[in-house]
Amino acid sequence: MTEHAFNLEWERLGNEGSDANLITERARVFGGWLVRVGVAQTAMTLAFVPDGEGRWDGEDFGEDDYEYDEEDGEEDDEEYEDDDGEEDDADDEEE
Repeated sequence: MTEHAFNLEWERLGNEGSDANLITERARVFGGWLVRVGVAQTAMTLAFVPDGEGRWDGEDFGEDDYEYDEEDGEEDDEEYEDDDGEEDDADDEEE
């Protein structure tokens, strides 16, 4: 049987500052990326990189590089209730 459920589309990534023979490729899969690295197509290491929102553009290096919708950050500024049922603002000074 030669039929496949789907074909992985491997993208070649650049490797600045590394061995010229190093091959790095990625393929988009459900929930993230498959990344394979090696010096020959017959001998490569495979890893899964979680990225449920597909935000990796090849230049992001950490959480600070992601852009979020404005509503994502609003939780930190909202008021909350104490255990005694009174509303308390997170920015209030302690008495």
